[in-house]
Amino acid sequence: MTKKIIELKHHICDGCCMWSGIEDIYVTKSGEEVPEAFFLALSSYGENVYLKLQDPNRPILLSVCDARTRKTYEKIKDQIGLEYKISEGRRFEYALGSVKSEIDHGRPVILGPLDMYHLPYLKMYHKNHIPMHYVLMVGYEDEWVYLYDCGREDVQTISFEDLQKAWQIEKNTVGDRNGFIRFSLSDNLPNVYELAKTCFKRKALEQLKEKPQITGVNAIRKIALDFPKWKEEMPHEEFKNALISLTEFLGMVPKLPNRLLGMERGTEDMPYKGNSERLGNVLLWLGNRYQCKKWVEAGHIFIQCGDIYEKITSYIVRYLCDGDETLELIPELFLQIAELEKNAYELLQGVS
Repeated sequence: MTKKIIELKHHICDGCCMWSGIEDIYVTKSGEEVPEAFFLALSSYGENVYLKLQDPNRPILLSVCDARTRKTYEKIKDQIGLEYKISEGRRFEYALGSVKSEIDHGRPVILGPLDMYHLPYLKMYHKNHIPMHYVLMVGYEDEWVYLYDCGREDVQTISFEDLQKAWQIEKNTVGDRNGFIRFSLSDNLPNVYELAKTCFKRKALEQLKEKPQITGVNAIRKIALDFPKWKEEMPHEEFKNALISLTEFLGMVPKLPNRLLGMERGTEDMPYKGNSERLGNVLLWLGNRYQCKKWVEAGHIFIQCGDIYEKITSYIVRYLCDGDETLELIPELFLQIAELEKNAYELLQGVS
């Protein structure tokens, strides 16, 4: 069989796997240039939810970036004319035949969620099971699949055998086994400036709403008020689990800090900045490119928020690993974030 690969413009977008293929198609069709993590910044970064759960293993959830595929797609699908259909839970043979048919018709298709343990080109290969990854399939031949990964510049090749193993995940909050996404974008795409302005105004409106108190800027204020009560109200293990859960969802992707996983101090880890710095960097890129001072100002504010989230994570890790009594400093840090975010979203609202 002759190798067939769909040609498109691919760019690095690490940690944004559910969007990276769609961003590639947007860039290819529009001819526009976008900053890294552009679509996830428009659809998810900086959007807060604080929940108390009836689960002693995870008694609280502070989400500052809900990156579940359907949730993020629904946020901005109307702005980019995104139409998509998710297929999952079917047999491997059906899934493979379906995605090959899409390629035959010149349509790239998103594969996932996949378990990164079975993707040979990743450092997690045969080391860590992370069944939450997506890739963009752009071709196939014989027993091989050709794909773009958000963390790699070049086309990657995996065998049908490895794909089948990576596809056999247990159903989770992201998806089910043998999942893939057919999608298309409008032929009449907005330019980057108009798209960003529309989506950031929507984000600001949602995050500045007074009610409910569990969302937006108010979610950060509420956790600041609740945090000092946790130790008295929760049994010791439940309190510990609340702190652990808090750190997990401040990571660039949901993952416990290395020290909480038993690794030595100083081991290189991902950022624990609630992705605020990534939102900030997108705004700085856009603000400088389009001479929009309010985006630049808001970008610096979100980067500052990221530094504070990192400090919160550090205090929790030091408490859990070293017994340092620094938790009493955390409520004030949350209040600082809430005030900073309020200022940033007001700036985003004012872009005309």
